[in-house]
Amino acid sequence: MDLQKLLDTLPEKRISGNIKKIDVKGIVYDPLRVQKDFIYVAINIYTQLDKVELPDGHPFVDDAIRNGATAVVLQKDRQLPDSIIKVVVPDSRLALGLLANAFYDYPSRKMKVIGVTGTNGKTTTTHIIESILIQNHKVGLIGTLYYKLNGEIRKSKDTTPEPPDLQAILQQMADRDFDYVTLEASSHGIDFHRLTGIDFDVAVFTNLTQDHLDYHKTMEAYLQTKLRLFQWLSPDKSAVVNSDDPASGSFIAATRAHVLTYGLNHDADITAKNIKMTLEGTHFDLVTPAGTIQVNSGLIGRHNLYNTLAAVGVAISQKIDLETIKSGLERPIYVSGRFELVKKGQNFAVVVDYAHTPDGIENVLSLAKKLNPHRVITVFGCGGDRDREKRPIMGRVAAQYSDFILLTSDNPRNEEPAAILAQIASGIKNSPVPVETIIDRQQAINRAIRMAQPNDIVMILGKGHETTQTIREKTIDFNDRIEAEKALDSLLGQN
Repeated sequence: MDLQKLLDTLPEKRISGNIKKIDVKGIVYDPLRVQKDFIYVAINIYTQLDKVELPDGHPFVDDAIRNGATAVVLQKDRQLPDSIIKVVVPDSRLALGLLANAFYDYPSRKMKVIGVTGTNGKTTTTHIIESILIQNHKVGLIGTLYYKLNGEIRKSKDTTPEPPDLQAILQQMADRDFDYVTLEASSHGIDFHRLTGIDFDVAVFTNLTQDHLDYHKTMEAYLQTKLRLFQWLSPDKSAVVNSDDPASGSFIAATRAHVLTYGLNHDADITAKNIKMTLEGTHFDLVTPAGTIQVNSGLIGRHNLYNTLAAVGVAISQKIDLETIKSGLERPIYVSGRFELVKKGQNFAVVVDYAHTPDGIENVLSLAKKLNPHRVITVFGCGGDRDREKRPIMGRVAAQYSDFILLTSDNPRNEEPAAILAQIASGIKNSPVPVETIIDRQQAINRAIRMAQPNDIVMILGKGHETTQTIREKTIDFNDRIEAEKALDSLLGQN
């Protein structure tokens, strides 16, 4: 694409150098990906390159130039060789979003885009939406686990990829004439301008609970970031809002779009009645503006019922009929690390779940308790270099629903694991629930499974689908489900 045409998309800029006729071959934020006639954009907050977090891309400008960059976009001005076109902007992340949109020819305008935001439930909700729509449409999905091209799984790095990566994925979908894409709109994705310029047709709000305060600092700032997704919607678009969440009024007030509400406790456009839950799934009457229909979903738990109702809201907004919605909800919907049962023939349940916030832990542990087990044994920790305030809260919530707690490492990163676990334990100190601290996560999982008795539920929380553990500068392979399977094999003599 022509360099001048690309730079014209930037509203504020100061250009140095001679802009001759250049056909730009790519736009990147990673200096190692630069090739001849590429634009390198130096972003200055949290660049993640293959698990390595860089606080600033500006020190790598010289590397980008050596690798062939024709133009460099900077937020922090500096001297560059005369042969390089320098573009200084107020916000290089915003510039990256705008440039990537233009370079890939605005692929989001060629299909309907559904953005799902909230603290918990984004991944599962996008999968349920996909299950409904894919019956009659070509559907893409972008999120925490991977991205999918009409059911075909491809590896993805971030919940909401950086703009060039995201736009490249969207272009693949547009080139294949996709009808819909449903994506997770994380707060970082919104605030880092990864979603800038995307034309959303539907925005979904799941819930708002404490998370990411290491970055956002306050719940109000966290809320305001998520509201931006709804503020982007034009009046002819749709907003689907959880009316049971205390923040729902803010989301409704923030948007000009047509609003559909869902919930279980308050009057809502979409709700469920006559609910029956077991370890096999959830049976309920789905009540919508289009009518009522019975549904047998394979998803378990009240939190997943909320996710289901959110997905139904999207379907209703797109005029999908009730029989198609029912069929989509009753199809097998597998979401790795979301209340994932690990079965090896044992006489107790083992569950792996991604719950890593106070609300997430309460959702899955309260569900476990409602299944009337002999005991709930909970294994969990908290990530290092992340929101410290939630640690004692998570401990307190775990103690409320558990009969035994094993505190263990969960990506301690650059913090001392024992210090993290001590902060969690401070929220449990007044509880009679027994607590053990085992820093090694593999040993903690083994201990939990070996102490389990018939009809217990062992809840292994925090990592879910993740396949690595980060300890200081080292990232090692680690998968909770695989470790649980190994422990069960050893216990049952199957190894």
